[in-house]
Amino acid sequence: MNKEKKKELLEKIEKAKDMEELRSLQAELDNLKEEEKKKEEEKQKVEEERALLRKNIEESNVKEETVEDRGINGAKKIEKPGEEKRSMEENNKILEERGQALKDGKAIKVSYEDRAVTVSSGSVLVEKKYKKTIDEAFQGVSALIDNVNSIQLDGGDSYSVPFEKTYGEGEYTAEGADYTEAEPETDYVETGRAKVTAYAEITKELTKLPNANYQALVIKRVKDAIRKKISKQIIAGAGTSNTIKGLYNADEKVLPKTEDTADIALEIINDETLNKLVFAYGGDEAVEGEQTLILSKKDLEAFSMVKDKMDRFVYKITRNGQTGRIAYAQGGVDVPYIINSACNSLSNNELAKDTFTMVYGPLSSFEMPVFSTLEIEESRDYKFKQGIIAYRGDVICGGTVAKYKGFVRVKKAETGV
Repeated sequence: MNKEKKKELLEKIEKAKDMEELRSLQAELDNLKEEEKKKEEEKQKVEEERALLRKNIEESNVKEETVEDRGINGAKKIEKPGEEKRSMEENNKILEERGQALKDGKAIKVSYEDRAVTVSSGSVLVEKKYKKTIDEAFQGVSALIDNVNSIQLDGGDSYSVPFEKTYGEGEYTAEGADYTEAEPETDYVETGRAKVTAYAEITKELTKLPNANYQALVIKRVKDAIRKKISKQIIAGAGTSNTIKGLYNADEKVLPKTEDTADIALEIINDETLNKLVFAYGGDEAVEGEQTLILSKKDLEAFSMVKDKMDRFVYKITRNGQTGRIAYAQGGVDVPYIINSACNSLSNNELAKDTFTMVYGPLSSFEMPVFSTLEIEESRDYKFKQGIIAYRGDVICGGTVAKYKGFVRVKKAETGV
């Protein structure tokens, strides 16, 4: 214990006036004893560590003598004339250089006399790793299929869609004369009936892979393949036997192509295109509310590139994947759009005259009856011997425009028109 501290404590004890102060001094004395004990223990540990280091150094010297003074066969090594032993500093420097070489990935080779072996740094053999998810391809199914008027008719065989073409107008009538006839004119169209299928196979081994779920992806893609075909056929379906009647080939009773047609001819996409589409749609008594523009990605790009005389972009396009909005940048008409790759591109200079391109109208006016549920079936029997698992999907559906002149179709105009 520190003598001065001890002397100080003794003086305080002599001057203590009550028990509380004595207890405080006793506690302080105990703390000093504890500190002294810790210092002794630390000192003892240092001595033990010092002794251990001395022992290791002595053993190291014996090993150095054994290796350096004796050859491989145990015989006394005869030093070459003029050969001198390295100092400890020189040895340390050599060891540092070798360590740096290892860090740098270099191979080092040291002679036996230097008490080392050849060491090489290289790549370590690592078990092959697999990504647990599959990066899927870009979106391949147009959102159009999810926005038309789909009607579930399980077990149905056909579906007729009635529509109104026109209704009459009243007229002045003399007293006692016959009333003016004003019956509405109606008609109907058939949706047709088409079977759409998809098929895929995978090996049994793929279903056992612990990483990526290939089986789930294949099942999903069989379904997507069917949806992709139907979504395109809503635009371009031929309307013949076992095909959907798409917008381009709709029954002329509901979308006439001549005389009182709603179709318009345009040569290019310019600053007037959107206005022409909006005002061409509907009857003579009103400008209808916003409808949806169905177009190709190339035509959407063409809209985005139109500029005015002041080199400002004419249209403002808001994108959200397959859908978005097209509006005049300075204010005015603003309509939603959907991209569908089945649409011909108006901006394609090689497109033939009168070919349909963009379509504008209410998506709910295209009716698509579904006569059977979309089913995906699995079979392990068909190619059992080869260990192949087969998946097939099918659906029976139809389609037709359900509103008279319910869509405006844009056809390619002759150059210069």
